[in-house]
Amino acid sequence: MVGKACEGDWEYRTDRAPVPVKITVKKFIGDDWMIACMVPKGNMMHCMVRETEGTLKQIKYNTTDKELPVEIMEVEGLMADFFEGGITDIKREGESLRITSGGKEMVFTLDK
Repeated sequence: MVGKACEGDWEYRTDRAPVPVKITVKKFIGDDWMIACMVPKGNMMHCMVRETEGTLKQIKYNTTDKELPVEIMEVEGLMADFFEGGITDIKREGESLRITSGGKEMVFTLDK
């Protein structure tokens, strides 16, 4: 489950884009968490989730709407679909962060 150790900057590398996807996880006031995601030169996506009785519920999802370079369209679409699914779990596993959204999982690595 999401905890203080999940906070920080993470990345997802794929051969579908020339640059890694970057995310930031930050605890807000109370039980709210913000997850911001960006593919460099792409749109900013951010989610707000609330921890209630040991579970996460996504309460907000926003994205900017700028025109994308062709080389990042596929990975940005993948990330948008993932986050639109609704984050339900975030776990840190050593140097990795596993996020569950819409029944799918993605693993991000620590951005050093």
